[in-house]
Amino acid sequence: MQFSVRASLEQFTLAHPGGEGQLKISVAAPAVEPPNAGVPVLYVVDGDFLFGIAAEIARVLSSVAGFPACYVVGIGYDAAYLDFLKLRTADLSPPISVTALEELGALGTMIGGDHNGGADAFLAFLVDTLRPEIATRYPLTVGGERVLFGHSLGGLFSAHALLTRPETFSAFLTSSPSLWWDSFSIFGRMPAFQKRLRALPVPPRVFVDVGAREQDPPKSVPPELGMTLEEAQAQIRASRMVDAAKEFADALSAAGVADLRHIAFAEDDHVSVAPGAILHGLRFALGHEK
Repeated sequence: MQFSVRASLEQFTLAHPGGEGQLKISVAAPAVEPPNAGVPVLYVVDGDFLFGIAAEIARVLSSVAGFPACYVVGIGYDAAYLDFLKLRTADLSPPISVTALEELGALGTMIGGDHNGGADAFLAFLVDTLRPEIATRYPLTVGGERVLFGHSLGGLFSAHALLTRPETFSAFLTSSPSLWWDSFSIFGRMPAFQKRLRALPVPPRVFVDVGAREQDPPKSVPPELGMTLEEAQAQIRASRMVDAAKEFADALSAAGVADLRHIAFAEDDHVSVAPGAILHGLRFALGHEK
């Protein structure tokens, strides 16, 4: 078989669902030719950050470990970093109350929290626009499993998609989710989610991870974040990343999610956890977790 030292890359643009600008779509085909159609697709939000890592992990797994071939699709903005932070907040977040936004202080200002609430429209774009486009361009994906991966605010988006439209993906990979958004209001969606879950003929698999060091108070803050050390430490305490991830996984289990995996990666923080989350999450999603 042919073998490459790097993942393939094809890119195209689609109109942003909000009507302004475009989204940059990046696609990595499987490293080895799939034997049949119905090839799985991993959809990665925050593609500017995470597409390359995800594509390489999928390439190595499928070419070395005998793992099922899969396509990797990244959704990004191709924008400057500070602009990217604001664009992703607008698309990946459910609405937030004025009070909860004010409580975020400098963090809310940095990530453009005043532009929020686009999660439902962004999910509709993934399902109704992007997926048909992928099926047309890559017909081998038709009938394949669809996996959603999101980290941080993307993890919140994955959690929101799971709770509101659990039928849209065969697996939801929810990495270091920003469950603190809107004062942890996402937990209030559990009763309605339980009803939706019971109505599904095939429930989704769910992977929830976090870095076990994400609640460790920071000892310094990059100046470009515009926050004092005290503000950053207070935000870490209020976010309760490790505890909230466990509570979310427990709530999903109580709601009836049977195929569930929760992991706190012992040595990782909020940034370093992402590669391991993609690796283990993808293996779990496609049934090769052992």
